Amino acid sequence: MDYDSKNTGGVGYEIVFPEGVELENIKKIIGRYEGANIERIELEAILQGMNEVIKIYKSQLEKLRDIKTIIFTTDRFSLRDSGKTSPYRIKEWRKNNWHNYEGKAIKNSDLLEKIDKTRKKIVDKLFCVLKIEYLRRKYNKVADKLAKAGKKEVIRRGNIALKGIKIGKRMFEGEEIDYRLLKEKNEHGIHIYKKELIRDQWEISVEFCKGKYIGKKIKIYSDSKIERKLHRRHAYQIRIKKVYSHHLEIYKTVKEIKIVKNENQLANKKT
Repeated sequence: MDYDSKNTGGVGYEIVFPEGVELENIKKIIGRYEGANIERIELEAILQGMNEVIKIYKSQLEKLRDIKTIIFTTDRFSLRDSGKTSPYRIKEWRKNNWHNYEGKAIKNSDLLEKIDKTRKKIVDKLFCVLKIEYLRRKYNKVADKLAKAGKKEVIRRGNIALKGIKIGKRMFEGEEIDYRLLKEKNEHGIHIYKKELIRDQWEISVEFCKGKYIGKKIKIYSDSKIERKLHRRHAYQIRIKKVYSHHLEIYKTVKEIKIVKNENQLANKKT
């Protein structure tokens, strides 16, 4: 993944057969993608690999008849079997219309849905156990090189591009705050740098621009009514309505504030 203006990424994978199977390992470059993010790129790679495995089994059934376990590896820790790709977690999210127990919309639900259905197809039709495991990048060197080669492909793939995303520059470089520090009904000054539509909610990425948490970033989840009041590269005084483990809800009454250049202070601006 290159974090350029087009969010260019590449997908590639290697399929390694165990000893005793008379098949050559497969190295495949899928191609160049634009407009996605790193997690969607990783999910697409897993999905493409799964579909290739199904094709191989259909054409090489006799040679693969004794294989009972298929392991997919990713160097993205959150996508391991006990993370976002967990079939049990996906089942619960699906029941809840792709929202978690806090009512927060699940990102990349379209690709997670496809992975879950393709996994089921492999397990049911090929009678194999399927695992998605985390491995550090140094153990995924071949796939990494294939993905980098994919970024150079001429044909652009846009089928996993994100829709409804608006990105601006950050003012600071702080890490995400520990949400346990925040209190309901407290007011804070924040700067908006990113907005992303996720199903029926907006994820608004902001950073504190005054007070003791200045520079720390947070995420606000809201409906479209609040989202329309919050513009990128603008600063606002907001009041916390509810604190969750990794996001906030705010009251609909917000006040735009002016950032005074070259000074560590803010002045109220009427809206």
